[in-house]
Amino acid sequence: MNRGCLRVGAWGFVALATVAVHAPSVEAAGTSKYAHSDSDKRFLHHIDLYDRNNRKISPESKEPYSVEKTCGRCHDFETIAHGWHFNAFASEVERQQQKQNARGVADDVAADSEGAAAADASEPGDSTESTTDHVSSDGRPGEPWIWTDARTGTQLPLSYRDWAGRFSPSEIGISTHEMTQTFGARIPGGGVAADGDPKAKATDGKEAEPTRWPLTGSLEIDCMACHAKSGAYDFERRRETIEAENFAWAPTAALRIGEVTGSVSRMKAGVDLEDEKVQAKLPKVQYDERRFGIDGTVFFDLVRKPENNSCYQCHSQRTVSDAGIDARWNHDQDVHLRAGMSCVDCHRNGIDHQTVRGFEGEQHPAGIAATTLSCRGCHLGVAGEHGEEGDPLSLAEVAFRAGRLGSPFPKHEGLPPVHFEKLSCTACHSGPIPGETAAGLMTSLAHGLGEKGHRSGSELPSIQGPVFAKAVDTGLVTPHRAMWPAYWGKLVDGKVTPLPPEEVYTNTRRALRVRKDFIAELSEEGREVFDEKVAEALAAIEKTMDVEQAVYVSTGLVFARGDEEGSLTEVTVENSDAVEMVQWPMAHNVRPAGWALGATGCLECHSDDGLVFTSAVTPKGPAPVTAEPIRMASIQGLDEATRLEWNQLFGGRSMFKVLTAASLIVLVLAILGSWIPVIRSRTE
Repeated sequence: MNRGCLRVGAWGFVALATVAVHAPSVEAAGTSKYAHSDSDKRFLHHIDLYDRNNRKISPESKEPYSVEKTCGRCHDFETIAHGWHFNAFASEVERQQQKQNARGVADDVAADSEGAAAADASEPGDSTESTTDHVSSDGRPGEPWIWTDARTGTQLPLSYRDWAGRFSPSEIGISTHEMTQTFGARIPGGGVAADGDPKAKATDGKEAEPTRWPLTGSLEIDCMACHAKSGAYDFERRRETIEAENFAWAPTAALRIGEVTGSVSRMKAGVDLEDEKVQAKLPKVQYDERRFGIDGTVFFDLVRKPENNSCYQCHSQRTVSDAGIDARWNHDQDVHLRAGMSCVDCHRNGIDHQTVRGFEGEQHPAGIAATTLSCRGCHLGVAGEHGEEGDPLSLAEVAFRAGRLGSPFPKHEGLPPVHFEKLSCTACHSGPIPGETAAGLMTSLAHGLGEKGHRSGSELPSIQGPVFAKAVDTGLVTPHRAMWPAYWGKLVDGKVTPLPPEEVYTNTRRALRVRKDFIAELSEEGREVFDEKVAEALAAIEKTMDVEQAVYVSTGLVFARGDEEGSLTEVTVENSDAVEMVQWPMAHNVRPAGWALGATGCLECHSDDGLVFTSAVTPKGPAPVTAEPIRMASIQGLDEATRLEWNQLFGGRSMFKVLTAASLIVLVLAILGSWIPVIRSRTE
């Protein structure tokens, strides 16, 4: 009997082993060749540092540490690099195409290894060309990179994405290297900002000029910019290092693990990097020996979930009134922050670092899980839209219920549903409380908030808000920030195109004779001085830059040289979007329900002076001209006469209610009066 059991057990073991060998391998979701702790606790990072040549760094080393070579040993840098923040200088379409191309190449290699027979068996449409046809859009418009030069009165909105009113830096002649030096402190690195030689020539589009990338090195993705424990990362030192064109040295300087000496900005491009004299001039690192352990490792004090302090470096904002920058102590924070939430509670991401933006209708690469991280999804829920049919307790259904993160359910009692068809949630709940005119705004990206300095609030660029306009993606009235571009350009066939800002400064420096501030030294001196100097500058551009007709754009107007010497004339252009208002939605700060528009009643909006329709925004720019205010109703495309007629219905609602109540009382009394004789006759 025992022998029989052993035989059965042996054959069972063989059968199971055979099944295990031939069964398809199943990997857990998220598994990869990179190790992971799978715990909610912070992992303790005592790690070795490596330079860009993959050499281990000791306290005696002079080279900066490379984040990719150091962190990339344990973390999937290739996947992480897909994130929105790391591709700020590249369009979503370009990123998706690169991703699809990479997959196509990998498929081709696999096909070649399997032989020609496998290649012949592939289905049509498997080629690289076909995969690049289906790419994501550029998404909802965001804040542009505003190239500002106070010396020439320039505030030029730039973007590599196809958003209205923005200009492509590469088409204007601004290289990615110049963009990195100017705005690199506001991105965590990566993308084209990490393109060193030889990619630089193709990226910059200036083949005639020697590239500076071999000198500056790459601005790699810096993990610690977001994941460092608050106080462990010096954003100011990073900014100074990038402005000095020491791109590769920025992560080392920001962590303060070493002192960086020398500046690439003082070196000429095209030098021989093998020359000992050139090597001696390159920046050097003096590492702090105290940061190295006995085993040669360095402690990285980091967190898994980025803290708010990291976000504020690039996402702070201030309101500006006639008295200057409004004091912070006089303002409440975002209602979510006051409730104890953090930025990443809503703006989440996976290993691919595709951060959720949180707007309605967002097409997020992560799929349906992002829908509940919008205002409506979190507070109202989207249960039933994505759940498994017939299973109300499925994980999908439960995840999409209202009340995520403890959010209250807004009843909106007495509010007609038509409001949700016309207005976004942020129209009533977000941004500065609207006044009769749009307020001035300052942002980290545009005004360098976070950098130590003395600001008055009048610095370029001139941004205003809230501007209640229809969002381009949903058509819902949404609060926006807005600005009017100001730049020097050329007029060709009735269309205006910006000229490279740095070349403009070089060629107008003598004509304008502005030392620091275009507005203070020209515009505030009066229209006569402005016309004279700008006309001279336009003549200089036409002479030295081979431009047939040069123009200056500001405040929604286009100025060209007049017939008389030292005079200007206003001209019209066919591409009006190049001179008109540029806008992008705002979502923060979120106000509590008691401060929302309409909280005091219908008449707060539906009256002749309802601010969501009657508040105005006036074009502002460096030119000394007084533009006509633009009403929000006009921006929204509403007919003023129809709006006023509609408001009259709301204006008479109170009297209508009184008359209705009085009529009902009279009717009740009349009915009672008619019954009194009947009651008396019956009682008698």
